[in-house]
Amino acid sequence: MKVLIAVEDEQFLGELSSFMAAYPWPAESEFHVLHVCLPVKVGSFMSVLPGPLLENISKERLKAGELLVDQVKNVIDSVQNSAEIKVEVVEGLPKEEILDRAVSLKASLIVMGSHRRSVSDLMIGNVTQAVVSNAPCCVLVIPLSHRKNIDNTCGGKEPHKII
Repeated sequence: MKVLIAVEDEQFLGELSSFMAAYPWPAESEFHVLHVCLPVKVGSFMSVLPGPLLENISKERLKAGELLVDQVKNVIDSVQNSAEIKVEVVEGLPKEEILDRAVSLKASLIVMGSHRRSVSDLMIGNVTQAVVSNAPCCVLVIPLSHRKNIDNTCGGKEPHKII
């Protein structure tokens, strides 16, 4: 089984650890951990910064992404110590990069999180929605903790769960 794990940020680590420890992965599972750094967009406020400064920002984003995928690799290795685990950090648009990697890896499963930032995201974000809608394989969405966003999205009340 080839599993593509798309990681956005450190918030994913806790839920990922719990999921990876509880799921009965086949012995021959291969894991590919992917983090996508957004490029500096033309027309954004960052595009007016001098070239060397933009290069440093891109390098720092990539370095932070490398630390993140290494943390995820360590989490997976702690519960699946005999599995093959590859890590990759790329720059691009997350939904496109995730879908491209799923195709090129011939992934059996994509594992990703969803922050559920607001009601307008309809419980999953735009990237998650695009991946779920267009993936060439199964997609498992881990709902990430949203305690920080409760006050903003639900007036301080717990959101209703969809069953």
